[in-house]
Amino acid sequence: MPADAVEQIRRRGFRVGVDTGGTFTDLLLADPAGRVITSCKVLSTPEDPGRAVLQGIDRLLASTGLDEMVLQQFRGRGEVIHGSTVATNALLEGKADAAAMITTAGFEDLLLLARQNRPELYALSPQRSTPPIPRPRTLGVDERLAFDGSVLTPLTQPEIDRVVRSVEAMGVASVAICLLHSYANDEHERLLADAIRTTLPGVHLTVSSELLPELREYERAATCAANAVVAPTMARYIGALDDALGKGRLRIMASGGGTLPPDAVIGRPVETVMSGPAGGVIGAWAMANAANEPRIIGFDMGGTSTDVALCDGGPTRTTETTINALPIRLPVIDIHTVGAGGGSIAWIDDGGAMRVGPQSAGADPGPACYGRQGETPCLAAVTDAHAVLGHLRAGRRLGDALVVDTDAARAAVGVIAEQLGLSLEATAEGILRVADAAMARAIQRVSVQRGHDARAYTLVAFGGAGGLHACRLAEVLGMTRVLVPVFGGLLSAYGMLAAPPRYAFSHAVLAQFDYEGEHYADPLTITGVQQALQALREQGSQALTNDGIAPSAQRLHAALDLRFAGQSYEITVPCDADAPVIDRFLDEHHQLYGYAPQGTPIELVTARLEARGPAPAITPNTLASLGVKPMVLCEQNRGADDAGGRSIQRDALAPGTVTPGPAILEEYAATTVVPRGWSVLMLEGGQILLQKEGGRDA
Repeated sequence: MPADAVEQIRRRGFRVGVDTGGTFTDLLLADPAGRVITSCKVLSTPEDPGRAVLQGIDRLLASTGLDEMVLQQFRGRGEVIHGSTVATNALLEGKADAAAMITTAGFEDLLLLARQNRPELYALSPQRSTPPIPRPRTLGVDERLAFDGSVLTPLTQPEIDRVVRSVEAMGVASVAICLLHSYANDEHERLLADAIRTTLPGVHLTVSSELLPELREYERAATCAANAVVAPTMARYIGALDDALGKGRLRIMASGGGTLPPDAVIGRPVETVMSGPAGGVIGAWAMANAANEPRIIGFDMGGTSTDVALCDGGPTRTTETTINALPIRLPVIDIHTVGAGGGSIAWIDDGGAMRVGPQSAGADPGPACYGRQGETPCLAAVTDAHAVLGHLRAGRRLGDALVVDTDAARAAVGVIAEQLGLSLEATAEGILRVADAAMARAIQRVSVQRGHDARAYTLVAFGGAGGLHACRLAEVLGMTRVLVPVFGGLLSAYGMLAAPPRYAFSHAVLAQFDYEGEHYADPLTITGVQQALQALREQGSQALTNDGIAPSAQRLHAALDLRFAGQSYEITVPCDADAPVIDRFLDEHHQLYGYAPQGTPIELVTARLEARGPAPAITPNTLASLGVKPMVLCEQNRGADDAGGRSIQRDALAPGTVTPGPAILEEYAATTVVPRGWSVLMLEGGQILLQKEGGRDA
């Protein structure tokens, strides 16, 4: 290895991006110059996700051929950026630790009552999901604040002592404190928190005025409860992984698209519930920028689910997501998820119709073509349908540990075919069409249903199965361009490497301003708004400084949540955009709802701040620049698919070449199906642009 490269490693170290999914754990290794030099895909270990992470890192390093001295430098100085599913799975599976909640007396049933929304509108006996903290572990405390923070009922010391004794008697590992209107005055919550910390130092505390100082009592309580129940699990997981890697080397991907240090995540683990999908969007946007595609719809099809997100000039963020019917009111990248992935299982419902998902074969046993279902496979997954149709050829390697078993796939799909009375191929095609319909609806939800014409966007297909369905979906939606990025099967891990340090802060600021003559008042002139924004800026700057980021490199972006008087939900509008705040709000309102009534009073609800550090330098590359041997990506292609198309090694395509379909493009972590009527253009950066004949720029 060149001496200057070794010296770079000594000074800066390698970086590893890790995305833990339901089926595979994906890893990418970047050298000190920010070049991605090799990749690895291993089966996830759901019972202990950290085991797959550590195994993958060892396999990743072994594949590089780097000498032991360099590997020791990584182990001592390298950084690992991890997209974690631990908090998400704990909420979905109900396996989180026991927690208690303390709330204002009279509001103990808040989590049970929730909102009046009826997700199953025509169900005669609708079933609500179980709240994360059950009613018997919810304590009412005798205190009361008004909406403006004034004290109506003081919190007394005897009452504090009573609550602390009750928490101690429960023996819980975590406590959420969420009092009415604490966003306006946090004194009572602080008194309770201090008393519990003193008496029960081992109990994890979630304090709503620290986690989410915003109005809407149910959403605030639900977010705090979710944070409380996953906190001990996340603390154990992150602590163990941090110890195994070496202190100071681990960062965690947050739902908002930035990275956080372990201590920040242990205190606010609910910020990671969309960790992996957020990495995918950041990766897709980075790749789209490199390909000069400013308007994209990200389409991430993995093993258990599909995530879609629209980016028009950048990732779109929202202030709320939902996990297991529970609202999580924290900034997240706006992602819509459906239970359709490569491992989604096909089944016949009571009416005799074929359905696909949301049940998944997961990592173990996985689809039948993985060869892990035993002698008599009976679970046919979406991936098996592709194997039957020849999109995945027999003997094709998937990741490092699996080889496609088409006989097993045919046997599994054959069970469904027999039930339906169809041929094997027709059944396989039917499975794909049912999955396509679910994914097309998801894309329409983030585009057409929000006033965006999907035909004006480029579909960025990634995830292990994204390329298999991209052109099929594009045709359904009228889209004519599909971008298949480099490392498309591991793009979430790439997004981990591309994500900057990022923190989000907010605080309720309730005010109303009226129409004055021909203009609205400027909300930035309202008493208290500038003070609130300045306090948030100080929080953001301090967080970045603690991360070692110099003030000159810090980027602080303020925003306001605005709505017309009488409305229930807000639009988040940047304060530092080129257009004035009010003009931006009116434009956004018109885009979303088709109108913007002039003269109606506008209300300011929440002030927000995004604190961001510089994004790491990151680019795809090969190991040739370091003078080492790259890992083998895929077996040599052989044969042709049954549709008459060619099976092509993606790396064999030269930049600038145009290849007409039908064809199947193979690479280490993904496969792309190119139908007839589409062409393949290899771009200079190694990305692939698929274009439909007669389409935009074709």
